[in-house]
Amino acid sequence: MEENGRGEPTGSATADREVAITRYIDAPREVVFRAFTEVEHLSRWWGPEGFTTTTRSFEFRVGGVWDFLMHGPDGTDYPEWITWLEIVPAQRIALLHGESRDDPEAFESVLVFESEGDGTRIDFRTVFPTRELRDRAVEEYRAVEGGEQTLSHLAAYATELAAGGRPVGHEGLVRVHNFSVSLDGFGVGEGQCLEAPFGHAGQRLLEWALPTRTFQDMGFHGEQQPSVGVDEAFASRWNAGIGVEIMGRNKFAPSRGPWGDETWRGWWGDTPPFHTPVVVLTHHPRPTLQLDGGTTFHFLDADPATALAYARDLAGGLDVRIGGGASTIRQFLEADLIDEMHIALVPVLLGRGERLWDGLEGLEERFRIESTSSPSGVIHLSFWRHRARVPRTTSGG
Repeated sequence: MEENGRGEPTGSATADREVAITRYIDAPREVVFRAFTEVEHLSRWWGPEGFTTTTRSFEFRVGGVWDFLMHGPDGTDYPEWITWLEIVPAQRIALLHGESRDDPEAFESVLVFESEGDGTRIDFRTVFPTRELRDRAVEEYRAVEGGEQTLSHLAAYATELAAGGRPVGHEGLVRVHNFSVSLDGFGVGEGQCLEAPFGHAGQRLLEWALPTRTFQDMGFHGEQQPSVGVDEAFASRWNAGIGVEIMGRNKFAPSRGPWGDETWRGWWGDTPPFHTPVVVLTHHPRPTLQLDGGTTFHFLDADPATALAYARDLAGGLDVRIGGGASTIRQFLEADLIDEMHIALVPVLLGRGERLWDGLEGLEERFRIESTSSPSGVIHLSFWRHRARVPRTTSGG
């Protein structure tokens, strides 16, 4: 009789390569499955004690991929890659998990979700390519303890989710997405007005984004077929897991000072692409504006920390997006309130306008920064806040 990773007997032909963990969760099966398969939930509980994640791309379908970083307790980042092999809604998931698509040590896991009373029993079985890899995962990386901690986090999160509350200990991140700057650091041109929303820059800062499937789905229709390459991979992350946006007055309207009247309803028509609450920072608050599609504009005169607290109350535990413009993002960076940021460095020189980076010397000390080049000529800069915690004890394999 062979044993699994818990020292329990099993008759499986792969028993000497397995780690098997079972957990009861006091939440309906559909809720547990949703917490496991929707990135706005999954990224908030995944991993053992002390670990957090940053999603780079996510598509939940057979053949789809979750590409992410795990941030270790000691500040080390670990690349992770999962592809979904089988999906039976609310019943079963099979996946392949490694460091990359070509990882020869990638392992397969099968999760089975079964209703038990008012709750769910989840069986999590992992099969490694060899017994040696399994033993190393168990002994060196403490895969059993890490797996148990991960399912414990899932249980706490799903239980709170089922109760309709905000999962404890999972405060949303503050993120910036798809913000473009010129080579000389300008996020918008000079002379913004109704006829020129981006000032003298025109659409030059957005030429990389407009052809992407994400922007065309938002209504920025071009003459060509939507692109699905590197630029789309970055553009598509803008709304995943977002519960609210904070934007500056000039992103909402071309005017400054008192409103004069309140007929202006934004640049985006009656159905804006946000589909969440939006907090507009202005020294001249006006009544809340509710539009179609779930977008509601709240007008607030507040400093960044106060605005963030207000926005989090609207976000329902999801992340907060800082939508711009340049001065608004700069103020949140100055207040050290941003966790993740995507900046598209566009190969144009504007010479004048609103700069993003002024006064932010040493920003690189707060963030890990990676660059990704695109055939469009844009360089995508990804910023992740450095984390420093207790030494790493498990990989969570």
